[in-house]
Amino acid sequence: MRQSNCITVINTMTLTLLMIAPLTSQDQKSQPQQKVEKLSKWPALKTTESEKVRATARQFKKPQEKLHAAATKRLIAVGPAVAPIIIPMVNDRPESINDNLFKVLDAVLNKKHAALLARETKRPSVEWRRYLTRKLATFHDEELAPVFKNAIKDKDADIAAFGAIALLSLGNHDGLEVAMLAAKQRWDEFGDFASKVLAAGPSKKAAMPIFKKIASARSTDQMAGLRLLRYLIVKDQSALLKRYLESSDFTVKKEAINTARVLFGEKPLDKLSSFQAIDQAKTWLNKLQG
Repeated sequence: MRQSNCITVINTMTLTLLMIAPLTSQDQKSQPQQKVEKLSKWPALKTTESEKVRATARQFKKPQEKLHAAATKRLIAVGPAVAPIIIPMVNDRPESINDNLFKVLDAVLNKKHAALLARETKRPSVEWRRYLTRKLATFHDEELAPVFKNAIKDKDADIAAFGAIALLSLGNHDGLEVAMLAAKQRWDEFGDFASKVLAAGPSKKAAMPIFKKIASARSTDQMAGLRLLRYLIVKDQSALLKRYLESSDFTVKKEAINTARVLFGEKPLDKLSSFQAIDQAKTWLNKLQG
């Protein structure tokens, strides 16, 4: 009993010391880069050109793949001006041409269009709002935080999860519960998205509230938190992984190993036996103590 109390005190002291430590160079690197000048209106097209864009987009409704490829090429060549024309074409019907439209939008849109895209969040199409939230999350723009705060309230669980993960990448924890639920129940679906978005914002500020939340949590919540921490933790916080590497719960130990691996530039392991986990945990404990 005394040993357990001592471990708890040590973990609490470690957590406190790391909370008051100064920002490292890693934190500084994760600060937002120089602002991109955002456009306030879409590039204009003449009426005849707009009609050509609509006619070209309708080619996606035809079954021939070669027509789709040609239409995609022509629309991308027009540039961002196609966006306000093809965005309303996105819908939730089974026979939608969404995938083709998203491919074009991915090619022509960038951070300059963030403010214009933020105006499109109220559209009724769930598929559009899902795409939009994912797209905006990749911009890693703090000015988009209000958009993501609205997203976590969306009735659609996917949109809420995308918004919550986007907020975490900005160091905002308003959607932490939502993000942890997605990490716990649907990591196969959201893991790749999280790896791309969260990797843009590692910092003590982003990671510490998650460490605090999972410190006394059940094992499934610790597992979820560690999955998010893979991409948010900085090396000065690596000591906080030790207790999870020593965990008797396999899922917690596995996720602590993967967090350590990613932190030190290695790929996470999807498959790991209990024996491999024990060996890996020992290896990482030795490395973190070195």
